[in-house]
Amino acid sequence: MSNANRVFLWLLGGLLLLSVVWYTQWFFNNHERVTEEQRVDISPEAMRNRFLAAERFLQQLGYQAESFRARDLTTVLPPPGDVLLARRMPPQMSDQQIEVLDNWIEAGGILILTSEHFYQEDEDNDPFLAFLGVRMLPPESSDGQQAGTSDQNEDSVKSDTSEADSSSYLPVRLSLVSEPEPVTVSFLRDRILIDGDQWASQRAGSGQGENYLRFEYGQGRVIVLSDLDLFTNDRIMKDDNAFLLSHLVAGSRKVWLQYSIDALPLPQLLWQKIPFIVCALVALLLLMGWRLFLFTGPRLKLQNLQRRNLLEHIDATAHYAWRIDKGYTLFENNRRALELAWRKRHPALNPMDESQRAEWIGEKTGMAATAVERSLYHEITKDQDFIKATLVLQQLASGLKQRELR
Repeated sequence: MSNANRVFLWLLGGLLLLSVVWYTQWFFNNHERVTEEQRVDISPEAMRNRFLAAERFLQQLGYQAESFRARDLTTVLPPPGDVLLARRMPPQMSDQQIEVLDNWIEAGGILILTSEHFYQEDEDNDPFLAFLGVRMLPPESSDGQQAGTSDQNEDSVKSDTSEADSSSYLPVRLSLVSEPEPVTVSFLRDRILIDGDQWASQRAGSGQGENYLRFEYGQGRVIVLSDLDLFTNDRIMKDDNAFLLSHLVAGSRKVWLQYSIDALPLPQLLWQKIPFIVCALVALLLLMGWRLFLFTGPRLKLQNLQRRNLLEHIDATAHYAWRIDKGYTLFENNRRALELAWRKRHPALNPMDESQRAEWIGEKTGMAATAVERSLYHEITKDQDFIKATLVLQQLASGLKQRELR
């Protein structure tokens, strides 16, 4: 390569490098990185699972969290040491189910729950809460059992009266163990908890009554809240609701958020339990559908599309029967019927064996006994033997009719 070409290539490379540097500097001087927030529709998962935001929040804190739904909690209890947040307890729990849940708590389980119904004397909608001695009542039905003398009432947040009446939620200051300052969480109004047996180791609430009860026995504990709406997708980031959730699950291995007691749809349940069998059945159905389009033999060509008469139908039926088993079934039926006719006509044949019958019939008809025996009793395998046996049967039928006429 000549010196002039080498100098030209170096100049061209330097020019390209200067162009890249200039464009990079111009790009960063005239563009700025910004973050934009765009609101989108609620995802189907969030509409189905009201604790989805709480699950994501706990995962960001480093906890193992999983949402699920189950109709019977006692059959899917997590290992002791985990936290179970139950949006709805199963109605009409049996004594055995309550005992299983109680043993799980004593072994180290942590249960967070609420009541879905107000207490009524003639109904038992919350068997496990009744086992704890907890009742859910409206403020006007507490009959003086409100926690009005509780020390936490002095810390209640005082809001404007008109604003409080228009809101469905009431901010409440809770003093929690191991927390230096009270936290503010928002509970549904007109829902208070009554600890009838005074078992709770910690309680807190508003001027209406108790909204938070904590029971500790064994190695586990039970936290009863007046409602769990503060942990739902639209309330988790209000006030200190998220902080309260993190405080309740502190020290646990995994958090299980039960958002529904409805049973899974059957297709989803089958796919969750036996996916390989479901895939095999789908593949089998596809193969069966594909097999329906195949033929096992050549297609029969119709000679005409006109309706055939009875003789043609009989002839076609005979051809079909011959194609299936070469007429052997018809032959077997004919010779059995012919032998039975001879035995009915001549009862002396009944005690005889096959050879004796063939010899006796041969004497009466003038045919060879071996031919009669082969035609009536022996297996026919060759086409020639079949024709010969058919002729012998015809002669035996003719001989039988002649003797009947006599």
